[in-house]
Amino acid sequence: MPETENRSIVLLCVLAVFIGVIAGIGAWIFRLLIGLFHNLLFLGQFSLHYDANVHTPTDVWGVWVILVPVIGAVGVAWLVKTFAPEAKGHGVPEVMDAIYYNGGHIRPVVVVVKSLASALSIGSGGAIGREGPIIQIGATFGSMMGSWIAMPPRQRIILVAAGAGAGIAATFNAPLGGILFAVELLLVSVSAQSILLVVTSTILATYIGRQLLSMTPSFDVPALQIPDFGIGANWGLILFLPFGLICGVAATIFIRAIYWAEDKFDAMPGNYYSRHMLGMAVVGVMIYVMQLYAGHFYVQGVGYATILDVLTSALSDPWFLLLLFALKMVATCLTLGSGASGGVFSPSLFMGATLGAAFGSVMHMIFPGLEVGITVFAIAGMAAMIGSTTGAVFTSVVMLAEMTGDHNTVLPTVLTTAAAYAVRRHLSPASIYTLKLNRRGRSVPEGMTSAFLAAKEIKDIMTRNFTTLPEGETPPDSPGIVIWTREGRVSVAEQRFVDKSRPEEPLSVGAPGKYLVVPEALGMVDVLQQLKDQKAEFALVSTAPDAKMAADIVGVVTVTEISNTLKDAAILQKA
Repeated sequence: MPETENRSIVLLCVLAVFIGVIAGIGAWIFRLLIGLFHNLLFLGQFSLHYDANVHTPTDVWGVWVILVPVIGAVGVAWLVKTFAPEAKGHGVPEVMDAIYYNGGHIRPVVVVVKSLASALSIGSGGAIGREGPIIQIGATFGSMMGSWIAMPPRQRIILVAAGAGAGIAATFNAPLGGILFAVELLLVSVSAQSILLVVTSTILATYIGRQLLSMTPSFDVPALQIPDFGIGANWGLILFLPFGLICGVAATIFIRAIYWAEDKFDAMPGNYYSRHMLGMAVVGVMIYVMQLYAGHFYVQGVGYATILDVLTSALSDPWFLLLLFALKMVATCLTLGSGASGGVFSPSLFMGATLGAAFGSVMHMIFPGLEVGITVFAIAGMAAMIGSTTGAVFTSVVMLAEMTGDHNTVLPTVLTTAAAYAVRRHLSPASIYTLKLNRRGRSVPEGMTSAFLAAKEIKDIMTRNFTTLPEGETPPDSPGIVIWTREGRVSVAEQRFVDKSRPEEPLSVGAPGKYLVVPEALGMVDVLQQLKDQKAEFALVSTAPDAKMAADIVGVVTVTEISNTLKDAAILQKA
């Protein structure tokens, strides 16, 4: 391995260490901010301590609790509109956009604005989660590290993915889930280097998060951690297939409902302030009605207290569980659709738990001897809703095992999640993340497609069918690519023939900015980024970065070669 490459890897590892440390501390500070806003607005107390697994007291403000989400909406709208519009929404699409369309660059101000806006949204009762914000916050730290030191876009992108994975691992105490999230959704390719950097950041962030937050799982239910707890008779597995189909339909409805709500709010008269205040006022009414008739706010905030009620069987009425499922979906659509800042993981967990427990309760009514715990359906539903909604299938399965401490429900969880994901992909090819980018006219590859593209070096796709001719010489009448040399410009013509009889011709190119000269070992993704940045029309591939002689040119890459490669990638994705 060349010495310069060794130094590069060492430097990247050092940066990954810093990213992990900062992401772990950042997750802790973010949780403290949520607690600060929640206690001020719901309890009228100045305190940083907030246990999301415990229901918020409902006897403080009475009917005036309706105004709590509205007050939060004013602050969120001011922060987002004034400082960072990209902090609006659930965060992950913005990270993907930075990876695929901005060379891994994210503005540093996003860290501050996203932290404050999301903490205020969640703390004031918005029906959203904290994972989307911490992913964007961690990714921004990675981008900042990758921007302070000159490096190729592919390395900066790895640091962005490492920061995102570290953030989610620290906030959920789920290191394997954080690593898989980065691999499944953010890394454009998986290599020894990318895995090393992501693992380094994620493990450090998790360790720091455990020291500052807690060593226990997110949902600490001792009964779930008993080895024999879970599924008994093998035939019970069959039920998880139709349940997965139901979850896939539910995930599709959720995805479409969020963007439908966003469109409706955008079309309303008024401005960002009035629309967001209106949406959160409706959420305020919902949580007050729930308090009045059910005893708890239930659908406000991350909803972990309700999820814990489901996992401990404190909530078991299937009709009430289905009501909670529907209300949470509506509250989340109102919150995000009107312009809040927060994630979709927690709402997905909530909806999956309630839908799963309701389905399990009905199955026990139909099959009284069923040896499958209702909680198993709830856990499978949580993983299925996350996996099918976001496209992070394996992340959701592993993360649920880490969050509950239950490693005995893997079979039903995987079956349910796979079925849900297949149904969602059929009904809605785009995930809740990629659909946002699709609506902007941007396409983001998934899974094997991104790895296929990133694994390509430019020499793998270039055409060697070209010739070099002095300016003014008329090429033969056969199709090919012609490179004119000496005094003339370099241009590409629709000709096809090969003639390298003049290897000593100096390469003199005019029309600067219309072409690039790139080394043959450069990655395809890096070349595409350079073409975009320099507004070049094609690339000359050389044996050296600073080619000066015609003999140095070994290939040409035009839009034709790029298009053919993208078509091959699309075929792989459909396979």
